[in-house]
Amino acid sequence: MSKKLKAALAVMLAIQAVAAFAVTGMKYISTAGDYIGQGITQTYLPPDASISAQGTASSTAVTVTDPNNWWSIEFASPADSTLAPGGYPDAARYPFNSPMAPGLSMTGNGRGCNTLKGWFRVREYEVDANGTVSKMAIDFLQNCEVTGPPLYGAVRINSDYPLVVPETAAIAGADFDVLSEETGTLDATQSFSRKHSPLAYRWTQVDGPAVALDNASSPTPSFAAPKVGKEGDTLRFRLDTRDKSGHLSHDHVIVLVMSPRAPRTEISFHGDPGDYITQGNSYRYNPTNSLIQFSRNFDGGVSASISGDTWWNLDTASPTGTSFGPGAFLHAQRFPFQDATSPGLDFSGDGRGCNTLTGNFIVYQSKFDNLGNPTKLDITFKQHCEGAPPAAFGELLLNAVPHKVVQAKLRAARLRYGSD
Repeated sequence: MSKKLKAALAVMLAIQAVAAFAVTGMKYISTAGDYIGQGITQTYLPPDASISAQGTASSTAVTVTDPNNWWSIEFASPADSTLAPGGYPDAARYPFNSPMAPGLSMTGNGRGCNTLKGWFRVREYEVDANGTVSKMAIDFLQNCEVTGPPLYGAVRINSDYPLVVPETAAIAGADFDVLSEETGTLDATQSFSRKHSPLAYRWTQVDGPAVALDNASSPTPSFAAPKVGKEGDTLRFRLDTRDKSGHLSHDHVIVLVMSPRAPRTEISFHGDPGDYITQGNSYRYNPTNSLIQFSRNFDGGVSASISGDTWWNLDTASPTGTSFGPGAFLHAQRFPFQDATSPGLDFSGDGRGCNTLTGNFIVYQSKFDNLGNPTKLDITFKQHCEGAPPAAFGELLLNAVPHKVVQAKLRAARLRYGSD
């Protein structure tokens, strides 16, 4: 036999060997109290079980059935991204996840979560033009109702990765942004060790302007974001974990540091204790964690919708026949039921809205294009539901430097230059 023939035969045998060991299967490990898996461990392999997956470049649905069971597991990447190798923390129930966050859902045998918090790691993923998944290896963690007992799992389709549910995983949290000189907090609380907890943590900064962590061995250390120019800067941190048996894992997170002097788009709001809409909580949404859409409404005002971890809507309108421009709009009534001489306002979301309301809003900045679409906004608002004393407060920004920053710069300039 010639050397070329021997070499070709060796390559063919190697390919056959790899194919012979390619794994298709699903395994889950459910802990006590987990509603979905009922606290048991199951492994599904062909030919006893049928396992298939359909998908796109950004999402996939796995179906697992045998004579006694039916399971569906869905994974989705954030908007405008693909299912690429890497970790996906802070996943929410698919398909109700924020467009800017990953989606995950394992349901079956008549059981599903109302809400969930999860994580998954894509090891490999390939899908053909017909939507059939030809190769997949994904590990995952799901907590039903966000804080429920964990369910751990692994899915393989024609994969060289063995069907093994990870013993441990360092999860450094989702990439996030913070304003310069404000406090940022890292979050490794999703990290796990199934059998050998507790975990030891070590955070290390690996890129960007140096910052000091207040406790590098904590799962949630904080730091003061550095001063940056208007273009901002990025920080990168590495998380290393070790369980009691010496199992190691690591992960990375990126933090975008933004200048408060740079125009930005965000909606932030909070409420007094007892406020029905906010439930007394605080929220902040921007293009890194939600989809925010701005539009002119039929009363010539401005509306904004937020699709994040849940949904919110804000409607504002000036009195009939008046322009929507800088100024204070007092004694607002519920939009769109306000009378002609009153401004309109309505802030609602997360399944809650006012039947009647009182409130006001202030427009500090507003610009519109030739079609009337908003291009710059800075609006603050205050709203009382049903005439109750507790209030909701918020600020809407679109491509704007907040008025508070502008005023602070003006005050500093006046002090510096003095008066004539």
